[in-house]
Amino acid sequence: MKVSFLTTLFLGVTLALETPVLERRARAGTLRKFNGAAPPPRAAKVPSSAPAGYKTSVATANVKLSIDSLTPATLRRREDQVETRQVSASDFFECYNANPAPRPQDCDVIVDQVSSSNDLLIVSASSCLVFSFGTCQAFFCSLCTTLTTDTNFIADQLDIVDALCVEGGQTGSIVGEDAPQWDAGFTYAGAGLPFYDVC
Repeated sequence: MKVSFLTTLFLGVTLALETPVLERRARAGTLRKFNGAAPPPRAAKVPSSAPAGYKTSVATANVKLSIDSLTPATLRRREDQVETRQVSASDFFECYNANPAPRPQDCDVIVDQVSSSNDLLIVSASSCLVFSFGTCQAFFCSLCTTLTTDTNFIADQLDIVDALCVEGGQTGSIVGEDAPQWDAGFTYAGAGLPFYDVC
């Protein structure tokens, strides 16, 4: 009797602890080309519950990287970490060594805040949304054309880079090569924003 009670209690606690992670993985976001005149750039919303030091801004990518170093995202996907996230067959990623590397805990705060902001955004061609907290800087850039997206889509992409790169002590990017082309990822706070010539 005691064994079955303890087993049931353990399973209940485990499920309760795992539920927020499963809910976080279940986000569904959108991405599409924007038709019309692009409005002035606007940074993503900062949730009212955001910790002090969490900031958002708009910037321009300024570190050109070669597409030759990209790896198809579906080949190195870690199923235990990214099983339900949106990874397209045309998405590619790259992890790079950074010294210093951002703290994974700071990057996790960014993913959580981006996800909880529930914002619809228009990103002009060659511009980036930037999210900063502590040692970590996240970005989402439109590479070729103005696009519309939401923070759920951005959080999904950042979550993938977090699992593939940041948790291993690196920074990195994921790139969507299908129109509208974009890249997203993490750098150390204040570092340049990478972009790939996929247009």
